[in-house]
Amino acid sequence: MKPNPALSDGPVRQVSVLGRLVPAFAYGVAAPACVVSAVLLFGLLRALNVAETASVAAVAGGMAEAALPTAQALNFACAVGLIAILVAIIRLFTTNTTASPSVLFLLIAGLIGLLPLALLWQAESIFIAALAQARLPGSGGLSHSAATIQTWLILTMVFGVVAAAILLIGSLIPLPGIMRARRRDASLLVLLLMEAALIGMAVIFNARLARLQEVRSTGLFQVSVKLP
Repeated sequence: MKPNPALSDGPVRQVSVLGRLVPAFAYGVAAPACVVSAVLLFGLLRALNVAETASVAAVAGGMAEAALPTAQALNFACAVGLIAILVAIIRLFTTNTTASPSVLFLLIAGLIGLLPLALLWQAESIFIAALAQARLPGSGGLSHSAATIQTWLILTMVFGVVAAAILLIGSLIPLPGIMRARRRDASLLVLLLMEAALIGMAVIFNARLARLQEVRSTGLFQVSVKLP
């Protein structure tokens, strides 16, 4: 059977719910995990404020526990993304009563889903940089970066909730004609590109998690972590 990349003219068709739901779920499943990670990092900051000093191993261990939900969610998202690609391939070679989601829909969904990840990554990066600086005498510990870290964590939580809600609603409600694919093979190409992005995010988040776990096992020196 030959693929039918171009949609023929005919009655206006609704965009497939399944064709939207699977990729949107792949892009959005990490958003709630980002919220969980941000909440755990907030708890770590509060614990450090009470303790005033802590070993790098203890701080890295807390950060590793906070990073774990997002890393696991990204691994799952990659698997769901492969299912989305499989669904798109099946639809490419079959006749369907509904239209595939457009390139625009997939790009918007992907960018919305990646936003909480980018915000969380920035918060973690500042946290790690501040932790490294805390080793230096007279650095003031994490106090100089605490407010910035908290701001990025708040942004992560807000946009994590918003992203999950938008992707869920966008997967279920009727969409305008601009969101209907004109060529199914173009949608498949975007799914492949977004899957590559998901895999890349999973790799870097898991690499950071592994590094934090390593530091938890080897970090011995004390740092000042007193917050304002």
